[in-house]
Amino acid sequence: MVLHSNKNTVFNGIEHYNHFFYMPEASPTLFAVKRRGVPSGRVTRHFVDSWMIEEDGERELHLYQPPVKQSVPLLLVYDGTDYLKRAMLNVIVDNLIHEKRIQPIAMAFLENGDKHRGVEYACSDATLMTVEHSVLPFAAKKLNLLDIKKNRGAYGVLGASFSGLMSMYTGLRMPEIFGKVISQSGVFESEGRDFVAVDLIRAKISREINIWMDIGHFDWLLEDNRRIQSLLQNNGYNVTYHEAPAGHNYTFWRDELPRALEAMFGLK
Repeated sequence: MVLHSNKNTVFNGIEHYNHFFYMPEASPTLFAVKRRGVPSGRVTRHFVDSWMIEEDGERELHLYQPPVKQSVPLLLVYDGTDYLKRAMLNVIVDNLIHEKRIQPIAMAFLENGDKHRGVEYACSDATLMTVEHSVLPFAAKKLNLLDIKKNRGAYGVLGASFSGLMSMYTGLRMPEIFGKVISQSGVFESEGRDFVAVDLIRAKISREINIWMDIGHFDWLLEDNRRIQSLLQNNGYNVTYHEAPAGHNYTFWRDELPRALEAMFGLK
């Protein structure tokens, strides 16, 4: 028997690397590949005031304007730099818009707080205030966005792992703005205690939001995500749930993004 080492690795976000491979009939999503002839959206780098979550602080923010002239909804992306550079989310959106699989959307890629990431994403109202009073007004000045006051719940929010929890919490707390929630491999409990987002689901708060959840079969959060999906469904939420043979990393999350975005922003 000949043993071969697997050199394909990806950082799992928690100080370790996962090995990965594709079976013969599987491959990475082709939507993450930049294609000739497909118009590209414009990505710009900025900094926004983040005084609520860090004293005298500024936070890196990348903005994506799609290659269209009309006003569009916004997708807020937590762990923004990872989704931009590791998941190639801007390229995925370029291709989905070009193929008319989704309506054109703008995106705000908000960077996390590094060593303070857990604090910021564990159902933090300070993070929500930063989003509402710093990120959204800044994005509205730089991007051609739908007026959210006239289009209730038209915006979306995306995150993975702890930011998947924060994505869910954002939709539950701010459904008038973020009516479309994408939670990838979300963390909903720790050390035997549920985060407050789960309490809001039990209380049937903001049931008008639309939710996408995905999780890998080899993710240690699998059973808990199954529990939350069942809780959402039993409490009357509109939730789309998907599992795949994968782990807890951006290889999986990237490949799930086209399905998730079509579910949230697909053309009617």
